[in-house]
Amino acid sequence: MIIMNVLFSLGSAVKLGLKRGVPLVDQRTCYLMIEGKCNAGCLFCIRSKDQSKLSRLPWYSFDLENSITQIEATFERVCIQSINYNKFIFDIKEIITKFSKKIPVSVSLSLKDYSEIESLHGDVDKVGIGLDCARKDIFKQMKPYYSWDKTWKGIESASEIFGKYNVICHLIAGLGETEKDMILTIQKLFDMGVYPSLFAFTPIKGTIYEKLSPPNISSYRKIQIAQYLITSNIKKAEEFHFEKGDIFFKGEDFNNLKSDVFVTRGCPSCDRPFYNESPKGNIYNFPDISLVPPDILKDIEP
Repeated sequence: MIIMNVLFSLGSAVKLGLKRGVPLVDQRTCYLMIEGKCNAGCLFCIRSKDQSKLSRLPWYSFDLENSITQIEATFERVCIQSINYNKFIFDIKEIITKFSKKIPVSVSLSLKDYSEIESLHGDVDKVGIGLDCARKDIFKQMKPYYSWDKTWKGIESASEIFGKYNVICHLIAGLGETEKDMILTIQKLFDMGVYPSLFAFTPIKGTIYEKLSPPNISSYRKIQIAQYLITSNIKKAEEFHFEKGDIFFKGEDFNNLKSDVFVTRGCPSCDRPFYNESPKGNIYNFPDISLVPPDILKDIEP
């Protein structure tokens, strides 16, 4: 038997009893990450400099095979976070083969060449792709290792391979785009049969952008509402009212909005507890609907 160590997110390790801690939410998805050095060097990300972190959270190395049975009995889904190095797709496939078909597996990745993504077909039911940026100029600045045009082609190709809305595209608000930029990108992805998953920029110490502020909470709430309206086929981006790049909801009554508008929206069972915020501050994506405050609309400035 080959011993395979992978990194477990803190929340996943706590739920499995591998780390001590008090869980703030009953995590539904087990998050794993490949060990090793990431070559991509995205400017907002710490992973290429600190191999024990992704976003604001530490990750911990454990033997995967000793935990397989417990993972499958404890969680609803496994989500594998990849890093970029030569032939990492083969390592992802090796991890996936450790699991039975009892639990669905998602993979979150970014690729320079998306020709290899077809090799995951049949092994995973959902694929997350990190576009991250809503504009080409921001993408070229933040993700110089990757190509904007190749990433879009890869997203389109992946949607054809894995099926409609089985590809989830990650977007990060707060990298310099306008609300309109983000909403138009959400609409473009959804029209392609790709589900847009929204996250907030998190300033991480040790990165170039450690002093850049996270997005304004009112702005983020408006984008969340727009994302919900678009992905629920209630409204299209061109029907929104924009002024100088900001969205204005005129005469809209949001009092009957479902609370799940404000939870993490991605793969089924996606939660990523406090992935891009501290529980002590503004919560951008709530990991569970029970945590959404009843007065959440107060976050939106009139």
